[in-house]
This record gives sequence, structure tokens and C-alpha cells, in this order.
Amino acid sequence: MIVGERMNEGALLYVGIWDNIGPLAAWIFQAFDVLFGRSHLSLQIGGLLLFFAQIFYMNYLALKHKMYNENNYLPAFFYGLLGLLVFDLITLSPPLMGMTFVLLSMNSLFSHVESRNKVDGNLLNMGIFLGIAALFYLPYFLMLLVLIVGLLFFTNTILRRYLLLLYGFGIPLLICWLVYLRTGNTHELYTNYFRGLFVMDFTQYLSYKSILILSGATIFLFAIAALKTLSGFGFTVFQVRVQKVMFFAALVSLFTYIFYADKDGYSLIIFFPWVAFFLSHFFLSIRHRLKREIGFLVYFLSIVIVYFSIAFNWFSLNQLIHFDAIILKSPANSEIYAGKKILVFGPDIQPYSSGKQATAYFNWNLSRGQLEHLNYYDNLEAVDKNFRNDMPEIIIDQAGIAPKLFELNPLLGAEYEQLKSRIYRRISPSN
Repeated sequence: MIVGERMNEGALLYVGIWDNIGPLAAWIFQAFDVLFGRSHLSLQIGGLLLFFAQIFYMNYLALKHKMYNENNYLPAFFYGLLGLLVFDLITLSPPLMGMTFVLLSMNSLFSHVESRNKVDGNLLNMGIFLGIAALFYLPYFLMLLVLIVGLLFFTNTILRRYLLLLYGFGIPLLICWLVYLRTGNTHELYTNYFRGLFVMDFTQYLSYKSILILSGATIFLFAIAALKTLSGFGFTVFQVRVQKVMFFAALVSLFTYIFYADKDGYSLIIFFPWVAFFLSHFFLSIRHRLKREIGFLVYFLSIVIVYFSIAFNWFSLNQLIHFDAIILKSPANSEIYAGKKILVFGPDIQPYSSGKQATAYFNWNLSRGQLEHLNYYDNLEAVDKNFRNDMPEIIIDQAGIAPKLFELNPLLGAEYEQLKSRIYRRISPSN
């Protein structure tokens, strides 16, 4: 919301507001801000509609490519059921938006593997769809490994077509780069977004213990399902190839989640297609009807009970999982800065729910490189310039930056007074 709001105020992404959000995701949020303002409900409804579209498309893939020995709607059902793992999963988010294009790229991959007449269009589509996905959520660039491995092991694709895949992947990225080249801000684009390719940086909102509590049953069943399916018999050659691609995609997603993705609820969407695929295989493989129905019911109830336990705080599950980091609370002292332009020095951006963000310093991981090294004149000059372009009325100094900043820049410090511990207010000209 904050990024979209700032962009509508005239701030250029990565220049007027520092964040590592994908450019396409930012433009979607900008559009939502124009249409709905600060409406969390609009993001929930938008996310829900997109999630349902992915549910239908997942089952379309299964039916189109005959991934199972019998037509069924289990992939759609499990994809939807997994959406109940965490309450923030189907709020509109960059991983959710990008997953749409990951699924489109997988469709092109399976069409190419399945088709006897290999066509260049499939390779180009794979690359373009995945490039678009990476502009929504950068960690999706790793799914390029899945496409390449799938082509390498299960097709006789020639070198020229691998280059065509990479060319298609590069087209969306090149267009994005050209947009920033036109304004002379390619360095900011690289620093704030593409540098994430080389810097494994994430925020730990949920502990691994919490994630295990939420998805322990799913992880256990997935492991059994993958082992049973990959070692099973009775599948066509193409179905076996699809199973191996899906399993490798799950491994790549695990690497992505551990090293690149923020540890929150909505990032779990990167596992959904592969988990839903293998869970469907698992329950279809149980021939005894009663055992299958009982097993299915137990798994279904485990997901639903955890979901409602979180919603209504049954069994003290909220305290066990520690959702505090991802639940927006009314910030203390919000009456001081409600409706004002504020700047937060630190990682907790909750105060922005009461005010408007000022200056370019939004994402703390990106901002701290400059704000914590004020002894360098270039950094001090840049900070002064960013302040003068958009002076905050209130500074909330979680990281203890303000005293040193005001000491090294006394002209700037003279414009602020300390109200409370680590809260500073700009002195109006009338004062």
C-alpha cells in the first residue's frame, strides 16, 4: 500500500522510494491505490480472485496434459486447501501475482516435452512468462533452472532453442531496464532490485518452528507422496517426466524459500503447484476406498482446524506460532503522527499505517547502508538531499540514527525537536 501510495504522489520506484518490491507488482499496487486507496479489503478480494484463477488453471494443466491416469479435480482442491495454511496467504502479494506466470511457463514446458513437433514458440513463451514472473517477484528467476533441466533431460532441444529461452526471459527484463534508462536511473534499479540476484537477503517474520507447526502434516504427506509416486509403476513415459519435473521444481522452491524468500505466510505460495500435484497422486494411489476417504478426511480436518484455531485463538495456537511479527497493530503514540508525513529509521514500518511515508528511505535493509555510514561525506550529502526533497514532519528513530545525523548536519538538526524517546517532530516555521 505504501509503495503504491508514494508512486501516486510522484515518487519514482527505486529512486523516490527505496524498496525491493518487483516493478510489475509495484505498478499493480499503484493502480489499486488509485482505485481503492488504503483498502486492505481490496487487496484481499484481489488476491482471492487471482488465487481462484490459479486453482482453475492448475487443474486445467492436469487435465490438458493428462498428468494422471484418470481425470479428476484433486489438484484444484488441494491447491485451494493449501490456501488455508496461513491467513495472509491469499492477500494480493508479489509471490501470488508472479506464480500466475510461473504456471503459464510450466504449461509451455509440458507442451514442448509432450509435442513431437517441437516449435520455437514454446521456448519463447517459457522465457517471456518466467521473465514477467521475475518482475513480480525476483526469486522466481531460479525457476529458470527447472525449465532448463526439463528441456535437457526430457527433450532433444538444440542449443539455438536454449538461447531462444534465455532471449525470451531477457525481454521483460530488458524492457524494464529501458524504462529506467530513459530516466537515467538504471543504477537505482540494479541496487534496489536486481542486486537481489547476488545478495541472499530475507526477513524472518515466522520462525521455522512456526512454519513446521502450520504445514507439518502437509510436509509429511508430500514426502510420502513424492517417494511413492516417483518409485511407482503404471504411468506413461510423459507422466513420469512430469513427475520428475514437478519434484525438481519443489526442490528449487525449497532452496528459494530458504535463501531468498521472506519467511512469512504469503511466500509459501511458491510450493503450492508441486505439493498439490503430489498430494493428488498420493490419494489417487490408495486403492482401498475406506482408507482413502479416512486419510483424506484426517488431512482436510487438520488444515481446517489449524486455520480456525488461528482465527479464534483455540488451543493458544497464536501464542505458539508467534504471529506478532506479521499482524498489524495500532502503533503506540499514533496520535502524535496520525495523518502526518513520517520517516521510520528501522525495520518496523507499522507507524506508516497512521501516517504517510516521507523521503526515499522505506526499506530498512536498503536504507541502512547509507544511514548507518554517515561519516562518509557522500552519504551525508545524499541524506540531506533526500530530506530537503521531502521533509518528514515526524521521525521515529528505532535504530538510533537521528542523534548522529543531527550532530553531523546541525542545520537539519535545528529543524527538529525531540518529543519522546526516539520520536522527533519538525519545528514549524511559525515556531
